[in-house]
Amino acid sequence: MVFPGRKGRCQPTLGPMISDRLKSLGIRMAMVWAGLAMALVLSIFLAVGLCPEQCKATYEWTIFGMKFPYFGIGFFAFCLLLFHFRDRPVIRGLFPAVIAGAWGAEFTFLYVQHSIIQRWCPMCLAVALCVGLAGIALAADYFYDRKKQPGSGRGVTMRVLSRGIMLAVLMAAGSYVAYVGLGNPTSSYAETLPVALGKMDAEVEVYVFTDWFCVACRKAEPDMERAYPNILSRAKLVFVDMPIHAESMNFVPYNLSFLVREKERYLEIRKALLLLAQRTKEPTQEDIQKAVTPMGVTYQPLNYADVNAGVQYFQSVVKAFKVQGTPAIVVFNRKTKNVKVLNGIGDLSYPNILMAVSGVAPP
Repeated sequence: MVFPGRKGRCQPTLGPMISDRLKSLGIRMAMVWAGLAMALVLSIFLAVGLCPEQCKATYEWTIFGMKFPYFGIGFFAFCLLLFHFRDRPVIRGLFPAVIAGAWGAEFTFLYVQHSIIQRWCPMCLAVALCVGLAGIALAADYFYDRKKQPGSGRGVTMRVLSRGIMLAVLMAAGSYVAYVGLGNPTSSYAETLPVALGKMDAEVEVYVFTDWFCVACRKAEPDMERAYPNILSRAKLVFVDMPIHAESMNFVPYNLSFLVREKERYLEIRKALLLLAQRTKEPTQEDIQKAVTPMGVTYQPLNYADVNAGVQYFQSVVKAFKVQGTPAIVVFNRKTKNVKVLNGIGDLSYPNILMAVSGVAPP
């Protein structure tokens, strides 16, 4: 259908064009095309920030170093390209293989949202639904075509069964590849500013969230201090400044400097800083130097860029694990993606901390 346009020209309307396109494909292949097209549109919405608050935690994760929305745009555009050439000999087998792999990958992404991020992203769920519908429609079209092929019942059954097994294998492969390619946002900046202690190559990462003026943190500190030596021998340990009180920002530059420059004596220095925080809310460089001199340490300030980077890193860790208050400890296995969160004095006993580390550690 066309309507008169400017300068006397007739222009086709978008609605009839899409309708004619869907009719020409047939209902099953039209569902495949519509599912992939809608997934592409949703990925674009996510990329430009048109997403609800629940989606932002997922937005920070990456797949092979690329943020999910941008990877989705490229992937679904590629799928639509394959769909257009699906009748060519090479593409005829490649297209369903890619869709089967995408099915498997979506199972991994759903697992990450449920068990690791622990927050559902509505638009990501909508993308998963689109992929699921496209896969179901494609499978239905395939099995319908196989029924129409000549041959004995046993022969047709074996061909269908072998194809089904192959697609199941591809789904498992897609799930595994997605799992391997997942990137936790908390690890992106830690590599450039070395604030971690302990075993740098360990699978287990332990994040300690405290505020320098938090009364509950001071009460929990003895049990946490008792656990630190054990953690350092088994895992990567990161002390995260999470300022609940504004005055805590006055200690962040000093703490970052000691984390970077004085790793071997950091636990001793930390005790001195905690004692200093009980005496003043605005420490001077002279106060800091006086506190660490008995340990034979000379304070060396970081440049502003490094301090800013450290603060951004701390904020990204807090956001990634959705930590709401202090004190808290998060134990994370970067290989299995298992996570254990301990909140408040009640959780942060010495046995609970060691149990949490053992719970996510490799066997």
